[in-house]
Amino acid sequence: MSLRDHVDQYCERASTAFWAEPVNALSNLSFVVAAWLIWRMLAADRADAGRRTPVSVGFMAPLMLCIGVGSFAFHTIGTRWAQVLDVAPIALFVLWYLASFLRWFHDLSWKRCLLGVAAFIAFIAAFVVVVGPYVPNKSGTYVPVLMLLVGIAVALARSKDAALRAYTGVFAGAAVVFGVALTARTVDERVCGSFSMGTHFLWHLFDGLLLFIVSRALVHRWRARTAPTGAPGPDTAGSALPAGR
Repeated sequence: MSLRDHVDQYCERASTAFWAEPVNALSNLSFVVAAWLIWRMLAADRADAGRRTPVSVGFMAPLMLCIGVGSFAFHTIGTRWAQVLDVAPIALFVLWYLASFLRWFHDLSWKRCLLGVAAFIAFIAAFVVVVGPYVPNKSGTYVPVLMLLVGIAVALARSKDAALRAYTGVFAGAAVVFGVALTARTVDERVCGSFSMGTHFLWHLFDGLLLFIVSRALVHRWRARTAPTGAPGPDTAGSALPAGR
């Protein structure tokens, strides 16, 4: 097996040509749009309030852009090395976001945040070995992410902190969005006979929406936690996602 070998994993690809998957390739613009929207939010903070964005929050937009670029490369070049460019930024975003979530939502030390990430990696590895082979289209790796979103929503709903409970609907919605995305990814090859384009492009579109939703929630939580004393943040205003920036 060579890194230069072509990968034919999705319904739309019918050859090794660069534009064999035009819809799958162009639908990665959703990640670029999500990255731009989050960058605008953070840029507004720097311009209006002179707030310095921590790396834990600010690195999300570049990661989203990397996801879009890497996935575009895979769905055009279509080789195993391009597949690495597709998968690696996704994995890094999930782990980065989990650490940042634990930090800003639960005020854990970075050491404990990293321990939480390590535990999640171990869970993914075990899940892939035990359950992964039974999930179609190699989607088993992503099921633990859906479970994580559901777990976060449940934990927030049961929190004694009203500010945390305010985010329950956001993460419950994120879980629904990712559930739709994961379904589209999983059934792609099964619909080839009746829908030659496949459904993988929906995975990109809904994932772009997902990343924007969860990243926006983290930005608002960071704003609330670092707001000047006496200034109302999104948590104290009674809404996890207030109007405006």
